Amino acid sequence: MTVCAKFLDFLSPVISMKTRLSHLIIALSACMFLSCDANQQPNPGDFSARSLPIINGTPVSGDDHLATVAMVLNYTTGADAFCTGTLITPNYVLTAAHCISQCQGDSTNIEEFRPHMSVAIGQSEATFRKIIPIKAFHPHPKFYCSPYRISNDIAIVQLAEPVHLAEVTPILPIPPVFDMTADEIDNTGVDVVTVGFGLTDPNNNASSGKKYMTEQRVYAYCPTSGEQSRLCGTQLTDTDGFIYFNATNTGTCQGDSGGPTFMKRDGVDYVVGVTSYGYEECRYVTAMTLVSEHFDFIAGIVKDLSADSPENCTNQIDDNGDGRIDCKDPYCFHIKQCVPEECVNQKDDNEDGFTDCEDPQCASELLCQPENCTNKVDDNGNGLIDCNDLQYFGTLICTPENCANGIDDNGNGLTDCEETETCSKSLNCIPENCSNRKDDNGNMLIDCDDPQCETALVCLPEICNDNVDNNGNSKIDCQDPQCTQDIHCQPENCSNGVDDNANGLADCQDSACTAEKRCQPEICDNQIDDNDNGHADCDDPECADICASTSSSCTSAPLTSGSHSWIWLTALLGLSAGRTLRRRRTC
Repeated sequence: MTVCAKFLDFLSPVISMKTRLSHLIIALSACMFLSCDANQQPNPGDFSARSLPIINGTPVSGDDHLATVAMVLNYTTGADAFCTGTLITPNYVLTAAHCISQCQGDSTNIEEFRPHMSVAIGQSEATFRKIIPIKAFHPHPKFYCSPYRISNDIAIVQLAEPVHLAEVTPILPIPPVFDMTADEIDNTGVDVVTVGFGLTDPNNNASSGKKYMTEQRVYAYCPTSGEQSRLCGTQLTDTDGFIYFNATNTGTCQGDSGGPTFMKRDGVDYVVGVTSYGYEECRYVTAMTLVSEHFDFIAGIVKDLSADSPENCTNQIDDNGDGRIDCKDPYCFHIKQCVPEECVNQKDDNEDGFTDCEDPQCASELLCQPENCTNKVDDNGNGLIDCNDLQYFGTLICTPENCANGIDDNGNGLTDCEETETCSKSLNCIPENCSNRKDDNGNMLIDCDDPQCETALVCLPEICNDNVDNNGNSKIDCQDPQCTQDIHCQPENCSNGVDDNANGLADCQDSACTAEKRCQPEICDNQIDDNDNGHADCDDPECADICASTSSSCTSAPLTSGSHSWIWLTALLGLSAGRTLRRRRTC
C-alpha cells in the first residue's frame, strides 16, 4: 500500500469523536512533497496530522508547566484529554485550530463536539486541579485542513472565567522581534521544550492523559517570509509557517496537538510553536505552527498583547509604548515580581522579599488595613476586633491589665480596677460592701479595713464629743461603737477627784454622777447620812454654814414627834413656808 493510500485509509469516517480527536485529524499525502525515497530524510509528505503524550519524554509533576493545559471532553465518567494548549493570559488559551474545527477544508467546519469541550489545569486526568468551561472559540480565519495540506493551524479559546495568576503564571506567545532566526538554527542551534498530554506509547491508546515534556533541538525553521534555515528547501518542501524537530528518539504524538514549544529569551519562556502534525508512528519528524507568524491574529483577539518589544518590568517605563507600565503590561505576567501577592497565605508569592501585608501590592487590601485596637470595630475585616487582631499581638496597648499590681500595665492611663473592661469581673475589683462584715472582693480586708471603703460615709471616723452623727450610722458620739475607747466616752469615777471623761467636771460636778448617793445633798436636820460620807446633819461639812447661822446659846437637840411647841412657834413667828429649818436648837 502506498503512503498516500495508507493515510487516506486512516481517515475512516466511522471512528468516534473521541477516537477521531485522539488519533487522527488530518493526513497529509506524500504526493504533495518529495517522493518517498528510502534514502531521503522523511518529509512532511510522510507525516499524518494528528491531535498529537510525548514519546520518550519526562513526566511533569508538582507545579511545573502548569500553564500547559489539557483540552478535555467532559463526560459523566470524567474529563478525557484529547488535545493540549497553553494559558497565555488569565482568560485565553492558545491551541491548534484542528483541535476545535474539523479537518474538512476551511475554518468554517466547526467541530460538533465543541459544547463538550473544556480546559483543565493540572498534571494528569486523574489529578486535574480545575476544569474551566470555554466561553468562545477563535480558529484562525484562514485555517485550512485536508488530507493533503494544513495551514494556519492555530486557534484561541476564551475561558468562561479567568485563572488566578497566583495559581498559574501564563506563558506569552513570542513577539516577532524575539523569534528565533535561520542563522541561529543553522549555526548555533536552538534548544526548546515541548509539553503535552498525548500518548507516551503510539501503540497504546490508554497511555495518554498525563503531562510529559521533552527537550529538543530545532531541526528546521521555515517561516512563510524572511530567511529560512537551509533544510527547509532541500530535505523538507512546502513547509512554510512551521518549525520542525527530528523525532527519531523523542517527540510528540496523538493528544499533544495544540501544545506548546517553549524557547527562552533572556531567561524568560515564550511560546514559539503550537504542535500541529507528525509522522504516523510518532517518529522521524514533528511540525509546530510558528507562533510569531500569527502574532497579529493572536493579538487581535487577546487585546492585552502587543507585537512590539516586551516590557522591561522593573524600570517604571512604558518600554513598548502600549500604555501599560511594568507589571501592568501582559509581557510582565511571567516576571515573579509581577505575580500577585496572596495577602493572607504567609508566603512571598512574588519573591520580592515581602510576605502578605508587607508587600506593597497588598497596601489597598482590606485585610492589610491597620486595626484600630480601641474602637471595638473590625477595621480590616478579618473577623478579629481590637486586641484580638494578630496585628497587635505583644504590643503594649494590648498587654493584659494586671488588676491588682497598682501599675498601668497597658499604658492606657487606667490602673488596676480603673480598667473596667478588663478588670470588672476580677474578684479584686468587685465593690466592697463596707458594712456587711464580709470580705466581698476577696482581698482579705473586711468593710472599712478595705481601701475601697476609705471614703465611704460609714467608714468616716466619729467625733465623740460634737453631738453629731459624723458617719451616718444614726449613732451620735459615745453611742457609736467607734467611740468605745474614746476618753470622752469613759465613765466618770465620782470619788477619785479626777475628771475621768475630760469634760472639765470631776466627780460629783459631772452630770454623770448625779444619781450617785455620795453626790446627793446632805439634809441637815433629818438625822440621816444622806450622802453616805459617814457624817449626818451638822456633822457633815455641807451643813457647816447652816448650822453656824443658828444661835450659839442653843444646843442641838433631837426633834421629837411629841414636841408641838416648835411647830406652834414656827407658825407664830410667821416663818416662810419655803424655808427649811434643818436643825432644832434648844436653850
